[in-house]
Amino acid sequence: MVWIPGFGKYSPRLGNRVGDPAPDFTLVDQDGGEVTLSAELGHKPVVLVFYPMAGSPVCTRQMCSLREGWPELMSKAKVFGLSYDSVEALRRFKENEHLPFPLLSDPDKAVAKLYGVDGTFAAARVTFVIGIGGQIQAVIENVKAGDHAKQVLDAL
Repeated sequence: MVWIPGFGKYSPRLGNRVGDPAPDFTLVDQDGGEVTLSAELGHKPVVLVFYPMAGSPVCTRQMCSLREGWPELMSKAKVFGLSYDSVEALRRFKENEHLPFPLLSDPDKAVAKLYGVDGTFAAARVTFVIGIGGQIQAVIENVKAGDHAKQVLDAL
């Protein structure tokens, strides 16, 4: 994958690697509701899908892959998409693409920084799988947009 300056690039460090406790956070979803990671843990693994920009062609392909794999994904995990986009942009993206999972707004890049995927203009395209106990179980760095649901299912 080609890295573009200004876009995030995964920087593994203590706190965002496989085996580390996942950094907790609270963000607002596309409807303005708060989502706190620690409150989502316990019953199923949590999948955090960082992506650069709602509505861009590659991001749309990636999110639609997750939508197509949703019946199996939802039985195995809770999925959240995260980007720097505004709540309104996320709401439109979710509606336009009929995405069945919440999209979280990280406009201050705070959560992207915690997970080491922040960039000046956009977060890196990286997915984290967090186990029910709160440990990072997998980091998917080489995301294949059109086949991302399979990548996530394989990691679960």
